[in-house]
Amino acid sequence: MRVIDHISDLHFNRIDTAAAAGLLEALNADPADLVAVSGDLTMRARSREFRAAAEFLSKLKAPWIAVPGNHDITAFYPWERFFDPFGRWHKYVSPQTEPLWRDDEVAVIGLNTVIRADWNLKWEGGRVPRHGLKNLLERLDALPKNLFRIVVAHHPFLAPEERPDTPLARHAAPALERLAKAGVRLILSGHLHRDYVRLHRGAAGERTGLLRRQQQDLLVVQAGSAISTRLRGDPNAYNRIVVEKNAARIEPRRWNGEGWVPAPAPAWPKQRLTDIAAAEAAAEPQVP
Repeated sequence: MRVIDHISDLHFNRIDTAAAAGLLEALNADPADLVAVSGDLTMRARSREFRAAAEFLSKLKAPWIAVPGNHDITAFYPWERFFDPFGRWHKYVSPQTEPLWRDDEVAVIGLNTVIRADWNLKWEGGRVPRHGLKNLLERLDALPKNLFRIVVAHHPFLAPEERPDTPLARHAAPALERLAKAGVRLILSGHLHRDYVRLHRGAAGERTGLLRRQQQDLLVVQAGSAISTRLRGDPNAYNRIVVEKNAARIEPRRWNGEGWVPAPAPAWPKQRLTDIAAAEAAAEPQVP
């Protein structure tokens, strides 16, 4: 069994200090095997914000990995944004923007979806870059086949059911198919300041009748903002993920103003997987 705490969108310089202190206490009270941070550690990519984020991470008892978010590259200094966008990240957080952590059961690997600029001027959006995806797939292919594979990125790959028009990382749909084919079981992301879980049923894989087999499914797990005051209708939240017997269980935690408490588990994906398995069993040819 492995335990991963998934936190996102800390936004240092715009934080709830009580939630931040409580989060550090909660994470350290029962340390996970890994803390995965899916971007936006800072508010404006200022050095003092990176220093505050780095200090927070240094106090974690568990090992951690992090990928940058769109707020982690500057919006104020064009030269830096275009020619050294991750310079401060490298200085204060990590020499890598696409880190890898693995043991003998689980592999967690980062994908950088941040863009420096785009023609539509919506630079907060993300993209799965062609070279980044190619590199990720090569790294996944080099891993032992038995590992439970998890990808961490900042921008979302699937929209919440009630908001299908939510902007996603560009090229997310074809990337999902290729990641599912590569055996990825979870994608952890943030950006929206909302926590939800969606099931992606890949086009690749073995079929029974018209239904895909359960082992080809991939969960997209979104984390809310962990400690930021920039909330969008949902409370501060993070996810505890338990990987056991080649399956993942998502255990959300939410800040109630006084402490971090368990939240209702996302039942839809689990139920859908159960429904799929039952339907496939019913579709199997009956032996007389």
